[in-house]
Amino acid sequence: MTRGALVATAALALLLGSSADGLRVSLQSTADAYLAGIGDVATVAGRDTTYDYYERLRDDEAAFDSDVPQGYTAEQWGATLRNLSTLDISLARQLLARTYTPMRSVRGLGEVLVRSSRDATMQPVAVYVPADYDPRVAAPLMVFLHGRPQSETELLAPPYIGQLAEATGTIVVAPWGRGYYDFRGAVSDVYDALDAATRAFNIDPRKRYLAGYSMGGFSVFEVGPERPEAWSAVMCVAGALLGSDSARVVSAMRRTPFYVLTGSADQSIPTAYPSATAAFLASNGVNVSFYSQPGGIHRLVTILSILTQAWNDMLHEIVRTPPPTLGSFSLPAAIPAMTYKP
Repeated sequence: MTRGALVATAALALLLGSSADGLRVSLQSTADAYLAGIGDVATVAGRDTTYDYYERLRDDEAAFDSDVPQGYTAEQWGATLRNLSTLDISLARQLLARTYTPMRSVRGLGEVLVRSSRDATMQPVAVYVPADYDPRVAAPLMVFLHGRPQSETELLAPPYIGQLAEATGTIVVAPWGRGYYDFRGAVSDVYDALDAATRAFNIDPRKRYLAGYSMGGFSVFEVGPERPEAWSAVMCVAGALLGSDSARVVSAMRRTPFYVLTGSADQSIPTAYPSATAAFLASNGVNVSFYSQPGGIHRLVTILSILTQAWNDMLHEIVRTPPPTLGSFSLPAAIPAMTYKP
């Protein structure tokens, strides 16, 4: 471990202090109760993912002993761990009690469950609602798809997502999607989350956005064309359009603006992939904006400046056309293996 990492890890221990001990106890007791009642949980949550929620609790507990990840300050990582633990404990307790938090009641960060239109199971959705949300005023909505390996709670737990939501008055919902790779097989869960948010809040129909990070950045091109009229714009962060999806996307979403973001030093998704995506879309007459963060890696926290710019551009319908020298149109054939968590 480098000297900087040692300092950050020591700072994290001081920052969390007794709160870490309290969260550990809550994670342990909730995990024990959840495992004891997991058979009953499976009947409402579905057998495929029921055990995943137990593993989340154990992983959260172990994370308190981990180093501060690259790109985070000790304060940011401490807030992330607190948020993540709180969300995952809430999910487990709701499933155990079969008492579910109404989405409309959430202010700030929360975890809710939405009934699936496909099989009637209860599916997790992380939610962030700005503190000053006023039901009398229509708000923007962003449906944000997580990466892999990642959960919806891991996507929204870092404090910068809430800060962006607060600064722009945007409601953010992040569906779990059953952990399915690139959301294939769980597209209906994404639209269930969209529909639930539209019922729960006063959403501006002109400002409904689909965004995705990493695997989720690939998935927006799979999910979006299913109901292209639902989306005012689409944001792809550290992801890309696959060649196999390209014709369908251009045909269904030619009039939809796209915002494509990449870190120049991304080790998981080579920056050439998002670059090719933006160049391909532009060459086919699609309004596309392109952003590259110098030195940014495959963690959202390292590309916050362009994420903030793209988020605001999207809300204000600003298009930043990629330069003609951006690159070729060699779209990837498959999603590369990903090594970074948030």
